[in-house]
Amino acid sequence: MPLFNREAVCLIFTDRVIRYLVFSSRKSVQVTDFGEIIFDHSIIEDGRIIDQLQLTTTLKQLIEQKNWKRHKISFIVPDSFVTLREEQIPAQLDKEEAKSFIKLQLDGSIRLPFKNPILDFQVLEEGVEHHRVLLFAYPSDRLLPYYDLFEKLTLQPKVADLSFLSLYRSYLKADLSEPHEHLLVIQWNINDLILTVFNEDIPRFNRHMRFAGSRLNWKKDPQTQQLSWQSSQADLSAFVEDQLLSIERFMDFYQYSIMNGEAQITSCLVVGDFPELELIYQQLSKRFELTPKSLNLPFKLPMAYAPLFGLCLKNENFTDKS
Repeated sequence: MPLFNREAVCLIFTDRVIRYLVFSSRKSVQVTDFGEIIFDHSIIEDGRIIDQLQLTTTLKQLIEQKNWKRHKISFIVPDSFVTLREEQIPAQLDKEEAKSFIKLQLDGSIRLPFKNPILDFQVLEEGVEHHRVLLFAYPSDRLLPYYDLFEKLTLQPKVADLSFLSLYRSYLKADLSEPHEHLLVIQWNINDLILTVFNEDIPRFNRHMRFAGSRLNWKKDPQTQQLSWQSSQADLSAFVEDQLLSIERFMDFYQYSIMNGEAQITSCLVVGDFPELELIYQQLSKRFELTPKSLNLPFKLPMAYAPLFGLCLKNENFTDKS
């Protein structure tokens, strides 16, 4: 039975914008609408809702305008708080028993940087006595306010996902993957930089970096209604150089600390809502021995919608290439 039997809505909330994509899914995904609302002042900061009333009002107006009442909602959770790591669980446990086992190990053999996590995992390797799993953990106090908001506004939250997992589905859909590659996914956004390495379709290492002062550097242009850089071109160049240094350190850490010098980044994908992505492609090509890949999204979707497009592909199977 398909997950969505009628039009469904995908949402992502950032510090500066609500971005949406509406799709129907019968035999294949069909995007029917997309758009965004840019915040004029601070409503969300680093994934935390700080102005609940204004966010509720803004989303309520959007729901009424688009006639989304009682629609099913899938959404991308804020990237700031996710933790992923490899763990082992007893082989005989089913999924719910495994989650209970992991919770019992918290503050013991499994330590997380926050309390009361929402947990999920993916089996990486099955063994006779133990399974090796990739554990995803997220603080419930950061996620539940979004669920409360949706339910208050008569939406039906069904799916929550991480941006880098959704992006990887868009990447697979575009048939850009290469055998045994170590793919660095660079999400270069206005507010943050998210770096994730995928190998054999598994996210191996992830880091989130929030840009200090981004609210001052980017203002909504009253004519275009888009965010534009407010400082000088020299400041923009210096800003880009700082992030390139962070990417270089990340790549070195992955090669020498995560992979013990036995593997390195072999390809990279660059996406995001940063308006100067062409500049980023050029600088990455000059600095590293990699040709950055980009996504050509269907339905004339801008690059900023790549995570949302991947989110609506969540039930699609990419393992069968026939």
